[in-house]
Amino acid sequence: MSQVSKLRMGFREAAIRGYIPEHLADKLTMMTILEAGIQAFHKGYFGDLLGQNLDKSREQRLSNREGWDMALAAQDALLDDITGVRWAHRQTETLTTSDFALALAYTRDAALRPGYAPFESELLKVARTRTVANFRPIKARGATNLLHRFLALRPEATNVLYTGFIGQGEFYSVANYELAIAYTWEMYVNDEIGEFVDAMEELGEAAARTRAWSVIDAIARMAPRVALLDGEMGPTVPNIQAIQADLAEQSVDGRFVARTLTDLYLPATWNSLAGVVLGSQQLAFTGGASGAVTGQPTTNPVYQAAAPHSEPLMAEIFTAGPEGNPRYNDPDAGYADLSARDWVALDRNARPLEISYLEGFQSGPKTYTKAPDVVELNHGAFENHTFAVKVGDVHGATVADKTAVRIAQGS
Repeated sequence: MSQVSKLRMGFREAAIRGYIPEHLADKLTMMTILEAGIQAFHKGYFGDLLGQNLDKSREQRLSNREGWDMALAAQDALLDDITGVRWAHRQTETLTTSDFALALAYTRDAALRPGYAPFESELLKVARTRTVANFRPIKARGATNLLHRFLALRPEATNVLYTGFIGQGEFYSVANYELAIAYTWEMYVNDEIGEFVDAMEELGEAAARTRAWSVIDAIARMAPRVALLDGEMGPTVPNIQAIQADLAEQSVDGRFVARTLTDLYLPATWNSLAGVVLGSQQLAFTGGASGAVTGQPTTNPVYQAAAPHSEPLMAEIFTAGPEGNPRYNDPDAGYADLSARDWVALDRNARPLEISYLEGFQSGPKTYTKAPDVVELNHGAFENHTFAVKVGDVHGATVADKTAVRIAQGS
C-alpha cells in the first residue's frame, strides 16, 4: 500500500469513528502532505536551526503541554502565513499533534536577531538590515557627510555653530520574489510524496540563495572595481596591498576619506591562496642566486590584514546570465566584465552593505497553500485537481557606502 493510501485510510478511519467530519478526510490527507512540503521548505531555508527548534518544541510539549499550548498561542504573529496548516491541526488535534508550527515560530524569532543569515552567504551576514512598510523607493543609510568632522570648540559668550550635511545615499526599493510548486492529482496517484518533499527542500535553499543574490547583485552593479596589474593571480601580497592602498586614500567631494581593509570575500578558486597569504607571518623569497648578497625583508606585510571568507555563490552570480539570475526574462540580466576569479574587499566597520525587507518578511520567506474548493481524491475536484504551495520573499539591497567596498579584478 502506498504512503498516500495509508494516510488517506487513516483519516477515513478517523471519520468513521467520528473523530473528524467525513467530508474533511480527503482534504486533511492533502493538507498533511502539503505540511510535509512546507516543513521541508523551511528546513532547506533555515538548515539545522529548524531541526534544533523541532527538538525544543517536542521536549516542551512532552514535559509541559499547557505551557506548549500557551507558547504556540503567543507566537501567532510569526505564523500568519500557515493558516491552512494550522486549520488542519485544529481538525485533527484529538488524533495527532505537530511540533512544526511552534518550532517554526521559534526559528523565525531567532532569525530576527542581528547577524543571522541563511547558510548561503557570508556577505549577507555583514549587511545592515532595515524594515520598510511598502515598495516605495528608500534612501540608503550610512552615506551622509557632515560639513564638520568634529564638534566645534565654542568660546565663552559666543553663539553655537550650526553644521549641515550632504546626503550621499542612493535610492533603491524592495521587490517581490516568488515560486510555486504544485502537487497534482496525478502525483497523488503515483505516490510522489518523497519527490514533492525533496523539491520543497530545494526551494527553501533557493530562497536562501536569493537573499544572498540580492546583496551580491548590489555589489556587482554598484561597487567600484579595481583593475590590478596582476589581478589574474588572485589575492597575492602585492594585490592585497594595492586594495589596502586604494581603500586607505580616497577623495569624496573634495574630502579625504580613509577606509581600512577588514574582510575578503573569495570564490572557491582563491580560498587556499588567501588562507596562506593572510596566515603566514614570514615570506619565502626565491631566485637571487647570482649577484651581490643583499638583505631582504621576511615579514609578511599583509599577515592577518583581513579575514578571508569563502563565497562560492559570488562566482556563480558574477558569471551567470539570465539563467542564473531572478530576472529570468531579462536578456541583459548578467553582469558585464565580471569574472569567476574576481573577489570582494571591504571595510566592515563602515557597514557599506544594506538590505531591506518588507514588514513581515524580516525573519524569512513565507509559504501559502492552495486547495480546490471540492476535494475528493477519487477525481472529485472540478477544475485541475491541483494543490500548490507558493513561497514568497520581499527584499532589496544596495551598496550604501561605495568608499568601503571594492571588486578586485585582473587588468
